Amino acid sequence: MLDRKLRKGQHEIVGFVLIVLLVSVIGVVFLSIALNKGSAIEPRSAEISNFLSSMMYTTTDCAINYVPQYRDMQDLIKECYKDSLGNKRSCLDGRNVCKVLEENLINLIDKSMPVGEEAVQKAYNFAAFYSSRQETIPDESIINLNKGSFKNCSSVAGSGHSLPVSSLGGGTIDVKLSICKN
Repeated sequence: MLDRKLRKGQHEIVGFVLIVLLVSVIGVVFLSIALNKGSAIEPRSAEISNFLSSMMYTTTDCAINYVPQYRDMQDLIKECYKDSLGNKRSCLDGRNVCKVLEENLINLIDKSMPVGEEAVQKAYNFAAFYSSRQETIPDESIINLNKGSFKNCSSVAGSGHSLPVSSLGGGTIDVKLSICKN
């Protein structure tokens, strides 16, 4: 009688161990799939994150309402998005806000992180796009700047910055900067 109870207990323990092993294997498979999906994302760089954050508050040479009120970079990105919606936006001196934004961005990035064969940075990609809260609506590109080639990079680092835009339907404007280093 005791032998029977012992065998029954052993069968239950073996069954429990098999179930635990099976669940563990399935968990490892799902974990490896999840980690492989994330490998395509470039590593976040604190340097680039700080650069983007400070860039957003850099004052430009564009005033829209009156002369002492020069827009900072994040306001100019929002104004450029409004311009792309058909609301023609221009600085008081008549220049298009998107052209002014592009000139200021290129100037700032090129001075802060020079790109070239002899430089540490071989290339950069700067992108700003509007994302609505609705998943069915695709992101709308505001500006996309590229310089150099990302082909022979020893490392690629990047970061992003979000600008809330409650006046434009509650979405966000996402700004991303990727740098190719050698």
